[in-house]
Amino acid sequence: MSFVKPGRNFTYPEYEPQWPPNPPLDFLHVTAEVRLNLAQRSLNGKAINIFKALTDIDKLSLHARDMSIISVKVNGSEAKYSYDGENLEVYLPRPASKGEKIEVEVEYRAIQPKAGVWFIPVDRDEPARFVYTQGEPEDTRYWLPTYDYPNRKATVELSIIAPRGLAVVANGVLMGSEVIGDDAKWTFRLDSKIPAYLIAFAVGDFAVKEEKLGNILLQYIVPRGREGDMERSFRYTKDMIRFFEEYTGVKYPYPKYSQVCVDEFVAGGMENASITILTSATLHDELAHVDFRSEPLVSHELAHQWFGDLVTCRDWSHIWLNESFATLMEALWRRKELGEDEFVYDLVSMLDSYLGEYERYSRPIVTRVYKYADEVFDAHSYPKGALVLWTLANIIGEDNFRRGIKAYLEARRESTADTDDLRKALENTAGVSLDSFFEQFVYNAGHPSLTVSWRWEEKEKVLELKVVQGQGEDSLPKYTLPLEVVFKGEGWETRRKFEIREKTHVFYVKLDSKPDCVCIDPDFKVFKALSLDVGPDELLRVVKGCGKLYPRVIAMRELGKKGSARHVEEIKQILVNEDEFWGLRVEAAGALRRIGGFAARKALLDSLNVVKNPRVKRAVIRGLSAFRDEEVARKLSEILSTTTESYYVRAEAAISLARTGYKGALDELKKALEYPSHNHVIAASALEGMGIMGDPEALDVILSYASPGKPLQLRTAAIRALGYFTPNQKIIDAMEQASRSQHPHIRLAVTVAATRSLSPKYLSILEQLKNDVSGRVARSARDAAEAIKKSMERGEEYRKLREELDKLQEEERRLSERVEKLEMRGA
Repeated sequence: MSFVKPGRNFTYPEYEPQWPPNPPLDFLHVTAEVRLNLAQRSLNGKAINIFKALTDIDKLSLHARDMSIISVKVNGSEAKYSYDGENLEVYLPRPASKGEKIEVEVEYRAIQPKAGVWFIPVDRDEPARFVYTQGEPEDTRYWLPTYDYPNRKATVELSIIAPRGLAVVANGVLMGSEVIGDDAKWTFRLDSKIPAYLIAFAVGDFAVKEEKLGNILLQYIVPRGREGDMERSFRYTKDMIRFFEEYTGVKYPYPKYSQVCVDEFVAGGMENASITILTSATLHDELAHVDFRSEPLVSHELAHQWFGDLVTCRDWSHIWLNESFATLMEALWRRKELGEDEFVYDLVSMLDSYLGEYERYSRPIVTRVYKYADEVFDAHSYPKGALVLWTLANIIGEDNFRRGIKAYLEARRESTADTDDLRKALENTAGVSLDSFFEQFVYNAGHPSLTVSWRWEEKEKVLELKVVQGQGEDSLPKYTLPLEVVFKGEGWETRRKFEIREKTHVFYVKLDSKPDCVCIDPDFKVFKALSLDVGPDELLRVVKGCGKLYPRVIAMRELGKKGSARHVEEIKQILVNEDEFWGLRVEAAGALRRIGGFAARKALLDSLNVVKNPRVKRAVIRGLSAFRDEEVARKLSEILSTTTESYYVRAEAAISLARTGYKGALDELKKALEYPSHNHVIAASALEGMGIMGDPEALDVILSYASPGKPLQLRTAAIRALGYFTPNQKIIDAMEQASRSQHPHIRLAVTVAATRSLSPKYLSILEQLKNDVSGRVARSARDAAEAIKKSMERGEEYRKLREELDKLQEEERRLSERVEKLEMRGA
């Protein structure tokens, strides 16, 4: 591989390549018994790790973070060891020969672990009500001394001892349970090999529903009282399993599939083998269901059972093999369930997500240069990688792609893989070399950026199609990629395929008559940024004439930049047309917002009385935030207080109302804090709106929600909102308190607020967070601190420039005075 373009702004100067550990051991099996103390938020455990020596050895090392080590035995005999708080080095009583099995037993205690195992609710003195684990990327070592890196996999047996009456779930099959005084012991076993980061359990007052799909036990496990929401979140699980089995050609790999919803989850979902843990925020009532769906999260985590669990990335530099595939499979399920337009619009959203991150930094999808493993769990590994995979599927053909991933999964089953393993499997099934493709899209930063224009020559009956590659310096100067174009005219349609290789191409296409519209990459088969260099009337013809969604979306976005008042009515007609796909209507609302002016404002206001789809209505409300007048504000206030509107429509109204600057908005937002909603979305948006307004009267309200004891979603929203205010001592105190929270979402909110504020008063807090146990928080704190320092430098530069300008103005004044005196003398 050749990293011609390593990217920009992703690494810091001290970053070095990260190489995986390569111990002379094969990891065979781990057995652990863990006794939980919910009052003390601690655990006592005994873990037995079984290894096979790959060479002659006299010691080995286990990952164990912040534990009290009570004893260590090797093959039943006491063993000497050394422990530095991170690694447990075990000295074998006698050297082990190559091929010999080694059984290492560790008795230990973990008191209020900082990561890995979570006692809920956090930041409370009361006994925990729920306990769950989260091991990815390298946090299992906080509760289980073991080999905690993905390049070794083992079978697992877990025994969890917890208070009687609580439900327990873990990897694999329940082997049995027994009562031990006031506690109960639950034992689970998984005979498939998995990496340590996928070893998991959850404990709590859960309601459990079970059913079967063939021989697979399916479990839906939610906090008691939420049973009524199970069906809305998990109703398609069986269909998803069938679809993924069919698409990959590989059967679901485990004897059961448990989906467990927990409060205050530190992620959205985690694909632990045979037991996915999900945020309870995915559970929702009937009113939320009109514009909130669990299927994207559920399908993504389920897809990981194949991509990540059955076959695991060999090290974190290849994490895209887990995440890009899960993201693409999530989209493919969407295509099967909801149709082609939903799929394509999902691809568009992926591109938007990646391009948003690309504005901040770029990197190759596969890179070893990072500091924290968390850093590569980003939009390059998720949506960008998924789009690259989809492009590859279209280049070699989707049937070949499916056969290739079947071969990949079967060849690497219960083992690990790197990117070359995938490339070779796809090459073998497609019968073509894919070296250049992977070099372009996987091993180098950036992406192709195409600007397309066209011009009709009536005399020659020829359309001149011009394609220019204009990507940035962090991307390759030229990409090679196919580009399909559909030309549509009165009663005819022609599809052509072009090979893009040079910076500029001009293609001449002979047609019977001038086309009504030109549709670039109509099915969105190729990963790229695309812009259309044609006039607004031509863009409108693409929007109205191309039957395919992708070119219509691109044209609508361009129309928002180039359109004017005379295009507003036709855009409005698309916006209010209930027969049009909702995503295009969302884009129409965005176009009206960008065009602006009285006509666009009126069109958006009028459409509020017509639009029924809540996702479209949210876009209309977003569009109205650009207009600061009382009529708009009153309409938004009405929507915010209307209980028959969807939760998310009302939440959008809260944000937009704040942006209008309406003097009565603060009172409306205060009322909204009391409105019940899914995931507290209305109240959280009201807090954000208060921050946007920056009204001193709102500050005390926001501070009250930033304190411990408030729901996690509201506390994080309040902390982020504090970033809109100039920090005083009360705000600094609240930020310092939040920075010491156990929950990473709260600490992350501190870095968001600091980035918004850019106040140097936050630097000391960020300096502490730069050493956070969460790599995500640490990186975000580093980025926030750098942004503040750059802002200070710009401020200093501005001050110097202002001084120089003042000097020039003073010199000009003096010169003017001298000239005036000379003129007076002359007179």
